[in-house]
Amino acid sequence: MYSIEVNRLCKSYRKEEKGQGRFGGLRFFFRRKYREVQALRDVTFSVERGEMVGVIGPNGAGKTTLLKILSGVLYPDGGSVSVLGSVPTRREKKFLRSITYFTGQRGFLSLTIWDLPPVDGYELIRHIYGIPEREFRKRLKYLAELLDVEDLIRTPLRKLSLGERTKVELVAALLHFPDLVLLDEPTIGLDIVSQKRLWEFFRLYNVERRATLLITSHYTRDIEELGRRVLILHRGRLLYDGDRKYLVKGLPDRKLVKVIFRGDPPPSLKGWKIDGDTAMKDVEKSRIGDELRLISTDSSVIDITIEDPPFEDVIREIFTRGEINGKVFNGSEKRGQT
Repeated sequence: MYSIEVNRLCKSYRKEEKGQGRFGGLRFFFRRKYREVQALRDVTFSVERGEMVGVIGPNGAGKTTLLKILSGVLYPDGGSVSVLGSVPTRREKKFLRSITYFTGQRGFLSLTIWDLPPVDGYELIRHIYGIPEREFRKRLKYLAELLDVEDLIRTPLRKLSLGERTKVELVAALLHFPDLVLLDEPTIGLDIVSQKRLWEFFRLYNVERRATLLITSHYTRDIEELGRRVLILHRGRLLYDGDRKYLVKGLPDRKLVKVIFRGDPPPSLKGWKIDGDTAMKDVEKSRIGDELRLISTDSSVIDITIEDPPFEDVIREIFTRGEINGKVFNGSEKRGQT
């Protein structure tokens, strides 16, 4: 059963263009100019119930636009969208009770109860969704324990740090136990400790509630931590839909060679990236033999390992080229096959 079905989704919008120079703003006031931006172009994919899928792309790739369409905030210009069996823009009660849209920048509590403790905002949410008080207490305890915020929910929101506010905002977003969780840059601005806590929480919620999670980010670490399947958006197009481990196969044949040495870096490692007692170099497969012959004769070399390039490097190259091995992928491609 699919939680999300998207077919040939398109969305564009007009962006204002101000003139340059001293009087550019004045000219724009009297004669406005616009250009059309294609936010999403023929995007097709589906997500099964209980899946946790990462959506990655640079700023302006269309990630937030996609989530807003899935949540019913924006109307698509073309194509079809089905979320939990409903058309999102109809905003039916059953649909709204089954989803949540969380952004890491500013949530419900920040907009409504800035000077009050989160627990007051939770009471408001209880009445909005009609959650029985006993069930509400049970859910609040469950979420507060998972996110380790039992001591924070009675502290005025304005006194909490960014990481603490993000966690109590998540409690607010999930009190109605949604089946579909749309997360837009949930870890933005957080330190690594807070990020790890959220990663653990998302994994637990996904398993224990069998909820579907769609997570957008431009941080590759988020995607590495939160699921095998990844969608790559670039300039509104879906470049890839599949298992992230297969992405490397779509790039030119190369490996990351790591060398551990003792003492000073030997001459054979000239031009390599040096970090302490470790040297690293991106090497084409056809040249690995030559590199190994050159460095293996050096007595200061202790160990040599060969591995795939880091996921972050793979994504960076895809964004730079706008394609994978000469192909632009979309949802009609077989997942994981490049």
